[in-house]
Amino acid sequence: MGVDLTPLRDVDHFDILNAIRNEGSNEYQQRIPEATKASIQDVVENLTKYRPQMNQFIDAFINQIGLVIAQSTSWNNPLAEFKKPLLTYGDTIEEYMVDLVEARTYNHDRDYMEKDLFGQYTPRVKTNFHKLNRENYYPITIKEFALKRAILNPGQLTGLAGQILQSPLESDQWDEFLVMVNLFKEYERNGGFFKIQTPDLTNLDSTSTEARTTLRIIRAFVETLKFRSRKYNAAAMSSSAQPDELILFCTPDFKAALDVDALAGAFNLDKTEIPNRIITIPKEHFGIDGAQAILTTKDFFVVGDTLWQTTSQQNAVGLYHNYFLHHHQIVSASTFVPAVLFTTNAGDVIVPSVTPVTGIEPVAAYDADGASVTTVTRGELYNLTSQAITDGANDGIKWSVSGNTSLRTFVSQTGVLHVAEDEPSTTITVTANTTWIDPANPDGAGFKDSLVLTIDGTLPAVDGAGFQDALDPTATDNAAD
Repeated sequence: MGVDLTPLRDVDHFDILNAIRNEGSNEYQQRIPEATKASIQDVVENLTKYRPQMNQFIDAFINQIGLVIAQSTSWNNPLAEFKKPLLTYGDTIEEYMVDLVEARTYNHDRDYMEKDLFGQYTPRVKTNFHKLNRENYYPITIKEFALKRAILNPGQLTGLAGQILQSPLESDQWDEFLVMVNLFKEYERNGGFFKIQTPDLTNLDSTSTEARTTLRIIRAFVETLKFRSRKYNAAAMSSSAQPDELILFCTPDFKAALDVDALAGAFNLDKTEIPNRIITIPKEHFGIDGAQAILTTKDFFVVGDTLWQTTSQQNAVGLYHNYFLHHHQIVSASTFVPAVLFTTNAGDVIVPSVTPVTGIEPVAAYDADGASVTTVTRGELYNLTSQAITDGANDGIKWSVSGNTSLRTFVSQTGVLHVAEDEPSTTITVTANTTWIDPANPDGAGFKDSLVLTIDGTLPAVDGAGFQDALDPTATDNAAD
């Protein structure tokens, strides 16, 4: 792995030589004297005289000092902040998301049976496995004569380190940037962003009115994404993102056309914080026709290093060392986080999801012991079951009862049948009717199923006559005497 050292600043080659000596082996410290202006010749002579110490010096110089110097002066990937921590073991990042659970209605009159108590309620879970898919190395050669010349010339040692290692480091950083930016195109190809059409702000003739319109659209989505929805991610999972989690990736022209103060208001941030929330990407690197900006979170990127180190090989005949910067990575994108593309092309239209009902399960009745029955007893409660057959969530049904005489015989919408004690009828019919309406035939009838139940049990007896009074319509005077 690369050595994590504090960058060397305002140091000369004596400091570097002594830093290597201090970190060297005991034998190295005994053979190589401390570097001063007076002893620099002795240092070079001892290094070149004894091969193991020269090899140790070169390795330390490249791996510990050179990498730090080069990193402090090289171009850095602006998307590196979104990477995951280093994976010490393994070559896979597992990403999973658990969806919302459907609510069910509780009824205190209902006896919950075996299916309710011991049935399985498997949550909807989606998993992504992001595998190792980038394994690059960058070779560079260092020649001993150049290194010795740099040691003997004050100020040239740090310059040599930068020249040697800056090229492979910048090459690695640029390649990492390109593969991360390419994730936008891959995401669009494998499911896609939710697309919103906006005015073309990359056109130099775009107006302030178009910029304000675009800003209003961005503001609206910053607020909209706070609420859970399945529309705005490729996996169609229920997800959300708070304003302070959102990042706007956009072209330089797009950013230039928008007012920074106004953007700060869109994200509820101070304008000084806006640069941390906007990352500019050259238009040609988006790789998506018409793309101007993408609103998503830092978790869009599933990128993590599995290996970052240098290795070396000495060429004894050519008197040079070859160094190889190795960089292995997992480079992928999450399909679970909200991701909205602002484009000059046509946007998406939100269409309600329609999952038609294709039938209904037969109605069944169960007593308090969980036994299926077709004969019910006056004064008792029974559980009714049925359900619409569908691939969606629109499996609700509406219950009704017919053939009853007593108003105290009824069925609740949770499927509990109440048979009145004074129900005089000998049979009743319970019916389940699907509540889903076909958008293509809104006046059509739904699916339904019925069950005829026989009623038994003794009706309560009515003893004696009750009090009554009547008015004689023929009497001319009904007043009391």
